[in-house]
Amino acid sequence: MTSQPPPATQPTLVDLRLEHERVQKQFRVAKIAALSVLFVVALILGAVSTAITPGPTGLLIGLLVFLAFVGLFLGLIALSAAKERRQAGPAGNGPSSFGQVVTSAPGPQVWEAVNAALQSQKFVAPGRPIDPQTVVSTRSLSMASWGETVTIRIVGTTDGRGLVTVWSRPAYPLQWLDYGRNRGFANAVLNAIPGGTAVS
Repeated sequence: MTSQPPPATQPTLVDLRLEHERVQKQFRVAKIAALSVLFVVALILGAVSTAITPGPTGLLIGLLVFLAFVGLFLGLIALSAAKERRQAGPAGNGPSSFGQVVTSAPGPQVWEAVNAALQSQKFVAPGRPIDPQTVVSTRSLSMASWGETVTIRIVGTTDGRGLVTVWSRPAYPLQWLDYGRNRGFANAVLNAIPGGTAVS
């Protein structure tokens, strides 16, 4: 007597929104840790400068070194935030950027637009499938980044349209200062979807 094989089941899809939120928490922790270390380094540099030149002049030099070091990093953070605000589209802020659009365009046309957008942003296209509805594409190491990863999922909705989800993030989990790159990559894909309407 032979046993019947178990019925085929659909693979459970990873919830991209939950994964995005988990990665966002990691970036927040990394940012707090990095800023704490930078603050301590600035204090040490200020203290060393004060010790080298004793008296009020040394104290002033130490304070200026401390303020210059802190100001430099606060300036970089402000620059990153300003660049991120300029990235128009439905994807959210942060180094882990997530966005969704719905479209009535046929699936092959949507995938064609996705692949064209990935290529225009220098990602590997077509991406590597991880399930029947999801692909992952990467962008290599460059002078500005350790690389990026983008995940795209297209699923049908009950009203016959397609829901396109795009999640872009740095390949290196401590790269919390990304100058809006990942929001730009996610929006490049989402804005390329024919007839796409942002999901809030």
